[in-house]
Amino acid sequence: MVAGLTAEKRPFVLYEYLRFFWQRKWWFLLVPLATIVLTVIAGRFLLQGEKYTGKAVVFTGSIDVKELTDPKNIEAKFPEVKNLDVVVPEEQYVQITVKGDDEQDVSRELKLVVSEYSQELNRHSQERIDVTTKYLHALEERERALQQKVDYYSEQIQSGRLNPEQLNDISDLLVESENNLTEVMERVNRIRGNLVFYEKPAVLSETVAKSKTYTGQLMAVGLVLGLFLTVVWLVLWKYILDARRYYSS
Repeated sequence: MVAGLTAEKRPFVLYEYLRFFWQRKWWFLLVPLATIVLTVIAGRFLLQGEKYTGKAVVFTGSIDVKELTDPKNIEAKFPEVKNLDVVVPEEQYVQITVKGDDEQDVSRELKLVVSEYSQELNRHSQERIDVTTKYLHALEERERALQQKVDYYSEQIQSGRLNPEQLNDISDLLVESENNLTEVMERVNRIRGNLVFYEKPAVLSETVAKSKTYTGQLMAVGLVLGLFLTVVWLVLWKYILDARRYYSS
């Protein structure tokens, strides 16, 4: 019965809470400001790292040798660079990251890693091109020799000076030479295409900048946390006041 009377006397509970919040609206400013400051300070302390970050992106091109593209293998070649991180964000791209507290040291170490790595890529790339080109020249010589055979056998057959047995033998040789020539020509065209579309490695970018502090994200977290704590605190405050008023009456 008492509960029913209480509910009848207080039909606008939400309005009372809103009015209570409005009378203490400064809490919605003070508490979020405090949580923002504390969150930023705590976040910087917990996320404290090196002041500068150097990043470079290297395009590996047509090189697919694991020794030159595997991050662990690349990092193992530079044991003197302490804060080195190598990742492959996508195929044919290698991202190199160096961190440190001194900008010049970070720049120097990044240039060292990028320079030596790119030189190794270029050396392997040129060796691959040289070997492929040499093989192509050998195939072209083979192609010319087979073409001469095909022309010679064709002339012999068309001359009309061969007896049936000789004609049969020359015809077999012609067919064999034409088959070999077709196969060699296909290989020559394929290798020429590989050389035309071969992609050489290159350094796409190389930068050194201050490390990310995440201040904006920390402030947003602090603001949301502050508003939430403010609402919880005011609701609890209002509830305690109502409970005291109820039991005192």
